[in-house]
Amino acid sequence: MKNLCFVLTVSSGINYGSISSVPLIKNNEDLKEYFSDDYIVSTNYIRDKDKVDYLVVPDPFVPFENENDLPIIKVPARLFMTKDFDKIANCIEEYFDKNPT
Repeated sequence: MKNLCFVLTVSSGINYGSISSVPLIKNNEDLKEYFSDDYIVSTNYIRDKDKVDYLVVPDPFVPFENENDLPIIKVPARLFMTKDFDKIANCIEEYFDKNPT
């Protein structure tokens, strides 16, 4: 099973960059639950960057260092804001169709 990390909050040294206006309070359990049947899911890049295989990143998003040079799956940021998990899933599936492992 593929191990995905949805990069929604990253450390920028002295602050956090996030797709949410309140990154440390944001609950992403609904996102994790939606994708957990098909993937191992993380939403904590800072903690799990050494344990995942792919990064799912909103586009556009704040710059961050991809320390492990993991493959990045870009998904339009508006889909995260509207919680359109079906369209996010389509973007992920399209990536894997074009980049078989």
